Amino acid sequence: MNQELAELAASGATALVSAMGTDLWNEARRLMSGVIARAHGSRRRELSAALERGSTATRGAVDAAAVDFWTEALFQLLDRNPALAQDVIALATLRTEQRPDVVVQVNSATGSGEVFAVQHGDQHFASGLRSRDREERP
Repeated sequence: MNQELAELAASGATALVSAMGTDLWNEARRLMSGVIARAHGSRRRELSAALERGSTATRGAVDAAAVDFWTEALFQLLDRNPALAQDVIALATLRTEQRPDVVVQVNSATGSGEVFAVQHGDQHFASGLRSRDREERP
């Protein structure tokens, strides 16, 4: 049962953090506020304040530290009150029901490599040698 709660907590946390800075944020915050409302005392105040702070990640980016924080928080809440599972499931499925086009893109280059990346739209390339290429060739 703990493994299932851990997986549900991770899914809910990922959905919550993924919604930050997007059109889904208001709905995600509403759902998470409902879960937090069933917490007790200082934990409720701490989580409410964290929810209002949101994340420093840019739109469409996922802040790994925020996902870790919310995963642990949700796991603790679910462990104390398994009846919260339905509310967390609603949060976890928010992104798949209303935003099936969420894509994770990872780009990297080493040495003198370059990355040309586009998430939405077209990317056009011009033909011919770039000035840097001419300088590097013998």
